[in-house]
Amino acid sequence: MQLLGKHKWRCFSLALLALAARCQPQEFVSDSAATLRFSSDTLRFDTIFSPLGSTTFSCKVYNTGDKNLLFDEVRLRDADASPFRMNVDGRAGYSVGNVKLARKDSLFIFLEVKTSSKTLLLTDAVVFVANGVELASRLEVVAYGQNAVVLNGDTTLREDYTFTADQPYILNGVVTVASNVTVTVAAGAKLYFGAKAGVDVSGTLAALGTPENPCVFSFPRYSDPWYSDAAGQWRGVSISSGGRADVRHARVRGAECAFAVGDTLGEDGGVQLALRNSLVEYADVGLRVSGGKVNIDNCLFAGHLSNAALVEGGGCNVYHCTFASGAYRGALVALQNYRLREKGKFSYDTVPAPLEAYIANSIIYGKNASELRVREQKGQAAMRFTLERCLVKLDEGYDLSDRERYADVTTNDPMFRDAAKNDFHLSEKSPAINAGLDSIATEYAVDADGYDRKILHDTSLGCYAYRPEK
Repeated sequence: MQLLGKHKWRCFSLALLALAARCQPQEFVSDSAATLRFSSDTLRFDTIFSPLGSTTFSCKVYNTGDKNLLFDEVRLRDADASPFRMNVDGRAGYSVGNVKLARKDSLFIFLEVKTSSKTLLLTDAVVFVANGVELASRLEVVAYGQNAVVLNGDTTLREDYTFTADQPYILNGVVTVASNVTVTVAAGAKLYFGAKAGVDVSGTLAALGTPENPCVFSFPRYSDPWYSDAAGQWRGVSISSGGRADVRHARVRGAECAFAVGDTLGEDGGVQLALRNSLVEYADVGLRVSGGKVNIDNCLFAGHLSNAALVEGGGCNVYHCTFASGAYRGALVALQNYRLREKGKFSYDTVPAPLEAYIANSIIYGKNASELRVREQKGQAAMRFTLERCLVKLDEGYDLSDRERYADVTTNDPMFRDAAKNDFHLSEKSPAINAGLDSIATEYAVDADGYDRKILHDTSLGCYAYRPEK
């Protein structure tokens, strides 16, 4: 047999060494500080689910580091309570143990929804465990358990459109109503907004709810006890220059600022926001008026973190409304003839903003010592306001002697039925019963529950006509 030459022998030896190296068992380590990359940080099921479940979705997990990783387990955070089923590289289960992921390699995770659900939002996470510690890297999983229309990303509506009551809507972006466009929210329609989502109105928004079928503006986790009273879950409704909104019998919950009115309509004037017979709850700010004109009647504002109503310019007329509870970072109602403009990170200057406000037949009563704050930037902008036939919680030393501003304002406890349980109807001993102006009660007769004050011969303050408990 002919011997190999030196050069060929050297090449043959190197090949054997390389083959031997590949045949050596690879070392896999448990590293709880490892960082993983996913083909999608959040796996969203945007399909409509049938009673049989959903389509299977997949996600790729990448090990971009230089170590071969060994995981004690890959598991669904909620285990067998999870609404999802999982398969990790061919192995099914709520928890899959002894999972290896070589360096610069990847593996597949497959998930599906087990069944349809009456819960609107279904969530879980795929968690990786090494050395008994959960990695910071995890895969969030989101699905919608009811039949829903899902809009992802910002959307501009350039033609007339109607949100119907046929099925709920999940809006994961800002919906802009373009100028000269009318968007209608039909009675019973339900709009649920994701984080930072909201509505910007440059055209016309008409939310036409009824007492039996109110329109809903909320967030998907509204039924979760941990989130039901959480503010700031979505951005809110913003009405800009030229925009108008007519909102009737709506339930608005959990926004950063439920309604913001920023600019005027020009010399022709007109009402930019007409808000009627609605419940606005658990926002950072319920209503912010920085210009334009707003009319509100028979509405409840409750549970807000900051002001229920902040009027810093423009015109605001309020009839038969109740501002109650909440306001942990300020008075329920704040009136001022300037607005703040940010100059630096923590530096602000003020912008004069003429204000004209009228509040009648209303209740402003919460947990603070004083629930009305009035601030004037003297000499730079008009500041005209009147509270008439109102019950307002105020400090003992608050000066009510100016009859042009405070006409028949009292400070007694309104004696709600059960404020601790958010029942702001009037109890039988309430001093607010039949204490309002008859002309206002006649003009704004339908209360927040849909009852007619004219039929009840009622002029009670606040958003609810007095009806004896049965």
